[in-house]
Amino acid sequence: MRHSMRAFLRDYRQLMVIGALVLSTTFSIGLFALRVTTTHSYLYAFLPWNLFLAWIPMIFALTAYNLHKHNARRTWLMVIGCALAWLLFMPNAPYIVTDIVNLHPQPNAPFWYDIVMFASFEWTGLFLGLVSLFLMQELVRRRAGRVLSWLFALTVLGLSSFGIYLGRFLRWNSWDVFLNPRQLFEEIFATVRHPVAHAETYVFSIIFSFFIISTYLMLVAMANFRHEPHETVPVSPTDN
Repeated sequence: MRHSMRAFLRDYRQLMVIGALVLSTTFSIGLFALRVTTTHSYLYAFLPWNLFLAWIPMIFALTAYNLHKHNARRTWLMVIGCALAWLLFMPNAPYIVTDIVNLHPQPNAPFWYDIVMFASFEWTGLFLGLVSLFLMQELVRRRAGRVLSWLFALTVLGLSSFGIYLGRFLRWNSWDVFLNPRQLFEEIFATVRHPVAHAETYVFSIIFSFFIISTYLMLVAMANFRHEPHETVPVSPTDN
């Protein structure tokens, strides 16, 4: 009975998180659809596409998180496969925050509307990435402990920031690992080999790392807030 209750609560919490993300995604897409309907322009069509890419790491993380409950060897091979795919696509989630560089006043739509629309897409994409990291860190914590799980999370956020730079400024995509691996790794190797010549890459990666790390810490703090022990306030005899 207790095991069934725990399973129900775990699934219920997952559904609550997924439901909130779906609702936020629906709202974002609705804002975009309304803009297209009223302006007959697909100017910001990259926003739905980038949000779709932000969902990919979330799907892989959620799959790995639920598969880990089975101890079969074949299942763990699937978990590892999902984890690698998640790591590859993880930068696509926080990447959507950098879409703000494309926001400019347009004559056919109120600027405030575009600001709200961009904020909705960026918040949803960023949160998708952070929640997926939260799930993957939990898997590492259960296998390797709390310290290594935090080392894992911070490393992933740092690598993701570097991946965002590759995508935003050098125009590489996650699938270029398969389509153009040689050119991509040559670019990465040149960045590592000549750090002074690529100072902007390191500055951006460090600053953006601190940004998403601070955001992730807020998410973790809120997730753990409900575990705060309740204090029992003694009742004074004079209160009766």
